[in-house]
Parts: sequence; C-alpha cells; structure tokens
Amino acid sequence: MKRKTTSLLLASMLALTVAGCTNNTNNANNAPANSASSNTNAADSKPLSFSVALPSNGVDNENSMMGKEWQKEMEAYMGRKVNIDFNYIPSSEYDEKLKLMIASDDLPDFFVTPLFYDTTEMAEQGQILELSQYKDLMPNYMNYLGKVKNGLTRVTNAEGKMYTFKETSTPRYPEDKGMLIQNTSSYRYDLFQQNNIKIPETWDDVYQAAKKLKELYPDKYPIATRWNSLRSLFAADHVKDDIYWDGSKYVYGVLQDGYKEALQFANKLYAEKLLDPEYTIDTDDTLKRKALNGDNFMWLTQWFTTPAEYTRTVNDGKVFAVTLYPDNPNYGKSWQEVANGNTPDLGWAQFCINANTKVAKDLIKFIDYQYTDKMMDLITWGIEGTTYTKGADGVKTFNDEFKSAPDPWIVGDKYGIRASKNYNPGLQMVNDAKAFVDFAAKDYTYFGGKYEEVPIEKSPFLTSLPMPKNDYVPSSYTEPSIQFTPEESQTISEVMNPVKTFVTEEQAKFVSGKANFDDWTKFTDKLKKMGDIDKVLKIYNDAAQRAVK
Repeated sequence: MKRKTTSLLLASMLALTVAGCTNNTNNANNAPANSASSNTNAADSKPLSFSVALPSNGVDNENSMMGKEWQKEMEAYMGRKVNIDFNYIPSSEYDEKLKLMIASDDLPDFFVTPLFYDTTEMAEQGQILELSQYKDLMPNYMNYLGKVKNGLTRVTNAEGKMYTFKETSTPRYPEDKGMLIQNTSSYRYDLFQQNNIKIPETWDDVYQAAKKLKELYPDKYPIATRWNSLRSLFAADHVKDDIYWDGSKYVYGVLQDGYKEALQFANKLYAEKLLDPEYTIDTDDTLKRKALNGDNFMWLTQWFTTPAEYTRTVNDGKVFAVTLYPDNPNYGKSWQEVANGNTPDLGWAQFCINANTKVAKDLIKFIDYQYTDKMMDLITWGIEGTTYTKGADGVKTFNDEFKSAPDPWIVGDKYGIRASKNYNPGLQMVNDAKAFVDFAAKDYTYFGGKYEEVPIEKSPFLTSLPMPKNDYVPSSYTEPSIQFTPEESQTISEVMNPVKTFVTEEQAKFVSGKANFDDWTKFTDKLKKMGDIDKVLKIYNDAAQRAVK
C-alpha cells in the first residue's frame, strides 16, 4: 500500500513530542490465525513487549494498586513477563498528537484513536491491522459483540472487515426503564433561590432568568456552554447540526428550519450580552475558572457530573445543579442526550493495532482477555474484600470507605480503579457500568420541578422513565446500524469535511451578528454549492436500506 509522506518539520515535531513507536518491519507473527493457540514455545520463553499510546489525566496508572494488579493478572494469563512501553499523553493534547502520529505513519503497536475518528483512510493506507482474520484468537470480544444489538455489524465495514476494538458499555438500568443522560444543562441553584428566579424549563425561562441575572450582575455574562457547543438549542428544535436519523431517514439538520431558529435564539442572547462571547473558545479549564469565580451562572450544555465537582471544589455555598435541556414549546419536549444504559452496548472509544506490529497474535490474545468478566471487575471494582464486597446474590457493592466519604471519587483514586476521578488502569477498554452507579457521588439535581441531592443515575425522575419510548428520547436513538464501503466513506469525507468547517465558521458569525439572518438563503445556497450533500444523504439512506434488509 502507498504510505503517507510528511515534511521534515512534521517528523521533527513528532520526534520531540512522541515516543515509543513500533518498527515498520513485517513479522511472521502477523500471519492470519487458524486457531486460538498462537504462541510457540520459543516465543513463550521471551517477555511479551509492545508499545501503547493512551490519554491520561496526569496520574500514574501503571503504579497504582489496580495498575499493578492488572499487570500481575495479565502476566499470569499470558504465562510470561509483559513489558509495556506506555506513552501517556495528556487528555487535552491526545487527539492532536495522535493525528500527527497517524499522518507521519509513526504509530505504537496499540492505541486509542482520536474521538469519533474515521479510520477508513488508515485502513486503506495499510496502517492498522484487519482483525476479522483473527476471530479465533478473540472469543471474549466476539462473545461481548454477540450481546450487543447489531454488535458485529457495528464494528465491521460493508465488506465484513474489522479494524477496531470498541470500548464496552454495560447496562446500568433494567432493559425497559431508566434513562441515562450524560449531557445536561446546569444552573447556579443557590443564586436562583436567593433571587427567586425560576429554574428554566423553556427558552423563555432561560431568557428571563438571564435578563434578571444581568440586572443583578451587569458586568457578568450569565450564560455559557461547554465544548463551544449549542447542541442543547438544536435538541430543543429536534435537529442536529449534522447528518442525523429523523426516525425514517437521514437528513441534514443545517438545512432545516429548527437549526436557523436555534441560531436566532443564540443571537438574541449574544446581542443582549447574556451569552458569554468567549463560548467559541472556552476550554474546560476556563469554564471551571469562570464558574468558580462567579463569572457565569447558567450553562446550556454541561457534562452531567461536572457541576457537582464544581460544588465540591468551591465548597463555599455555591451549588451547581443539573437539569434537562430547556424546551422550545414549538417542538414539544426537548430531546436529551440519551445514552443506552439499558442493554449491552459499545462505548465511544475505539482501539487499533498497528498493522506492522511484531506481536500481532500475542497482542490480540492479550487484548481479548480484557473483555472477560474477571478483568472488567478488576479494572472497575478493584479487589474483593479490599474495595468491594459481594452479597450472597452475587451483587457487588463498594465498601464503607467509599460510601461514607464526602467525595468517593477521591477514595477511588487512592486505589486507582476505573470508577474513580482520574485513574484508568490497563488498556482503558473495559468497565462495568454498574460500578459507576453504586459508586456515584452526590449530584445536585432539578428534575420534574423538584430539587434533590442525589446521584444523577439514582434520580427517581430519571430511573422511573420508560425506555426507549418517552418524549425525551431523540430519533437518532433508534437509527439503524449502517456500514459504508471504502468508496462511500471517501465520498462522505470529501464532501462533508469542508462543509463542516464552513458551517462552524458561519454559525459563529450568525450568533455574533457578523452575519445577517436576512442573508440566510445566501448561506444555504453557498453551502449546497460546496459539495453534493444530496449525494451524501443518498449514501446514508442506501446504507440504511441495506441495514434493514
């Protein structure tokens, strides 16, 4: 396969920032496997050595209690010493540095891709190992995929080839009840109470609350949002700013009326200095600083556990409460960011093996063992008797040290378990989500008109909702498991990459007033001329028809 080429400058940058990558020399160990036994006696006598790139929160995963236990368990399973060259990259820098590694074809043996990264081109370039030829070596992973709806379909392309391992997403709730939301809106509940301001349920509530707060704090911007995102406003109008499943077909949300209405509302907030003008550049760190300093009071979008972290961090009477995205009554109840917490599923993270690794079969065997119940328990729960206990019914629960702690995540950090604030031992591929529910720290919630101090995953309002049929569940929740051919993926990338860049730039202009809504037709006309969006939608919908068949 033809390889990518890069400039000497890029190579120099990578030499300074990234280490621990594999030699690009093919090895007999890359040959397809015909049985579950891949190691020779000679190989078994030598340590298994490979390199890894993973994101990190700045902690020592390797030398935590769980990191050491995981290493010991893996060496016992492999029957040999295991030497792993971990290249931990700060989470905030990981995606960009991995993209540089991909561009220079200087990859470690094993790595997690940037978030939501399309691996099609990597597969075509021959950079990543095709995994379906090794199915016999990964019975545990295949077993897990068998529990997931359309599991195998979702990890293979239209030609039946597999290039990634997926993170686990195990159930937190019963199959038919309990709605898991991981993005919310958030408000300074204490401030709203002190000033007799209603916790917003609609766009008008948001506007009125922000106006009142602006009167009280004229030098502040009441409203902010995380990830530079207006997704909660789009959700209220039952659209997305991308291609999405509307319940019967794939459509492009930017060309729908609800998208424009959402931007018009955002522009109203911006024009009256209610929306922080730095929302397009704010990082997690600047958002936190502003929140704790009292510079913002309302967040259109926020990660569901972050407000409680703010509350515990500041510890001075400020209460950051989570609630549902506000409604635009013209569209009914706002869609929420609903994740599947009811059946086995696949997580966001995807992992690849370098096609030129020298230890392909051994590495696949090593990776496959992560998908056993034993390893999920070790990574997430820790050690029975030390961090958790198991009842006669087999149900696990964390011990009293966790349950009595003001912040159980800090206790989790002490042991280095996955269900903690900062640690993620092992290869970061698996977890048992029930641990997160048992482990959950107190949140400050406002659902159904009622304030409660309860972990959000134990909220009576959320746990009582039927699934998947309730008014908050977006149409995309039931989208088909579609697959694209390499040619289709290439077409989608060629059309949509410049379109997405253009939309992001123009969206910010409309919100700030630098673009006029009277020129909306000019915007959409230019958008349509940038690429054949109808052709892309046809590809999506043809793939949906194939999935249905």
